[in-house]
Amino acid sequence: MSLQLDRNTLSRLSERDLKLLLWRQKWLNTARPKQLPPDITDHGNGIDPEWTEWGLLAGRGFGKSLTGAQWLAHAAITDPEALPSYVIAPTLNDVRYTCFEGATGILTLIPKEIVKDYNRTNLIITLDNGAVIRGFSAEEPERLRGPQASRAWCDELAAWSVADETWSMMMFGLRLGKNPKVVWTTTPKPKDIVRTLIKPKAHRHITSGSTYENKANLANSFFDQLAQYEGTQLGRQELLAEIIDAEEGGIINRSWLQLWPSDKPFPKFDWIVMSLDTAMTAASVDKKTHNADPTACQVWGVFWHEDRTQLMMLDCWQDHLGFPDLLARVKKERLVAYGDEENAPIMKPLIGPARMAGSGRKPDIILIEDKGSGISLRQSLEREGIETYPYNPGNADKLSRLHMVSHIFAQKRVWLPESQKHPKKPRTWCDQAVTQWCSFRGERSIAHDDHVDAMSQAVRLCLDKQLLTEIKKSKPEREREDNERAPRYTPRGNPYAQ
Repeated sequence: MSLQLDRNTLSRLSERDLKLLLWRQKWLNTARPKQLPPDITDHGNGIDPEWTEWGLLAGRGFGKSLTGAQWLAHAAITDPEALPSYVIAPTLNDVRYTCFEGATGILTLIPKEIVKDYNRTNLIITLDNGAVIRGFSAEEPERLRGPQASRAWCDELAAWSVADETWSMMMFGLRLGKNPKVVWTTTPKPKDIVRTLIKPKAHRHITSGSTYENKANLANSFFDQLAQYEGTQLGRQELLAEIIDAEEGGIINRSWLQLWPSDKPFPKFDWIVMSLDTAMTAASVDKKTHNADPTACQVWGVFWHEDRTQLMMLDCWQDHLGFPDLLARVKKERLVAYGDEENAPIMKPLIGPARMAGSGRKPDIILIEDKGSGISLRQSLEREGIETYPYNPGNADKLSRLHMVSHIFAQKRVWLPESQKHPKKPRTWCDQAVTQWCSFRGERSIAHDDHVDAMSQAVRLCLDKQLLTEIKKSKPEREREDNERAPRYTPRGNPYAQ
């Protein structure tokens, strides 16, 4: 495809406009048909100049980010009203290092002469025509409350941690100009937001593509590495862009999970277990690198309900942390109290810097896998007088450990707090952990399985310590057993891999 202009028209163009014309022409000459929006090519759905949503669902290395950057940059440059635009990515670092400054980022692609200003801290690009491109993180949907825009590019939508709310906040603000448009680009995952946005709708267009369609622009060694994933579920998802139910065939069934009503007070917990699966490498400190294993933490409460003891996940998080940051975070989080105490107000756990220690019960056990960086973490905590409990899986592999605790899930004795904003769904911070539990089918079945390890070791501890019983004990009996079960230092061994 090319722009047809006569010599007289070209001679009247300014140097700026000529550079922009050449930049645009280069893209139109090199882009594949699937990388062009519905008003340029039909994608098999018929030309629709009035389209409002364009979804690009494609495999790794297809050129999704390049496509999104080219579209948004061209829209901002040619906007006669110079209206604001959004760029939304999973994190602020993704906006900065991929969407703005990356090899296929907006600042890399467009002529430098038209960039009037770039505020790297606030992630704001200002062009010489007055157009403003603002970057936002999908982790903070509330920051989209207030700003307005005429265009939006949503990158790696399936990786958004707070997808539904972020999308809604974005759409509320997409109200400027005659025909606001949004383009979203992502490698598919079986997320609710993706399933919703691929449903047929007027002026909505979906383009699908595989990694192999861009083979000419990718290294041969890259495809040599991909050979091991061909034919696998992960390969079908990441390379062929198929939306696969990742939980099909998983050991844990999502239907087994119980929801604790959002309008019902939390119970009084008899025991609180904080479980950590640690991972600290040089790569894990760099948040731009997401292929290194992160540290996963879960907090579990043991309580009596419906004539037997139950488990409730009260909190979980996953992050790439260096050792000092991890140590500081664990010391802080061990002071958080959960549930209710006699004659004390109810405290529901909060996520993030706003969370506070309140009434209820603080973690009784800090359970840390007794290998690698976990040993250093335990030693540092012990030196400060903070008791920890070592977990040594021995020779039991991850799948075996999951099978050992799966019956507690099958008995529907595992609870999640219900979301206050989205009835009949767990709180959003549960999603990452639950997805890992239900998708795990063995080694390499999912990209990261840290939440699987953190959960299996916590539930196994509760089983081995006989915290999950079927008989209601009297208060003196419970207090005596509590004292007997109090965590104490034990030498390294293999208590859970028998």
